[in-house]
Amino acid sequence: AVSKGDLVRESKMVRLLATVLCALLSCAEAFRPAPRAWGGHVAARSSVRMAVSKGDLVDAIAARAGVSKKMAGAVLSSALDVIVESVADGNKVSLVGFGTFDSKERAAREGRNPQTGEKMQIAATVAPTFSFGKGFKDACKRSYSASVATRTLNGHEAP
Repeated sequence: AVSKGDLVRESKMVRLLATVLCALLSCAEAFRPAPRAWGGHVAARSSVRMAVSKGDLVDAIAARAGVSKKMAGAVLSSALDVIVESVADGNKVSLVGFGTFDSKERAAREGRNPQTGEKMQIAATVAPTFSFGKGFKDACKRSYSASVATRTLNGHEAP
């Protein structure tokens, strides 16, 4: 039998996982540097690219979901572990709107040692792959379109 407490905990975990996916989808926007001034105007998006760490994601998830950083970190780690284990076992993990994690077999091939130029055999292997979902692509396109529109002021491209 499933208790009411178990259902409440499961419901919270599902909501937190949904928040994790939303944070992953919009993390670039959430951690974008503040606008910078140039030529008397303010650019909406800096040309500086930022790397978002796991700790940054945990902070964003905790803030959005209204849970502790410890809980957010546990859910993020668990979600990533399940994805990695599933793909390593040969399964495909599809998150609608976000993307699909999969693995791909690469055949053995002949290559060259870059230092000596000598021919060598490269063994067959299995590599993880990721294909972006429509929602992810659309979010990137919207962000890019908005940045281009704001960088082009009075017909001049921002530096």
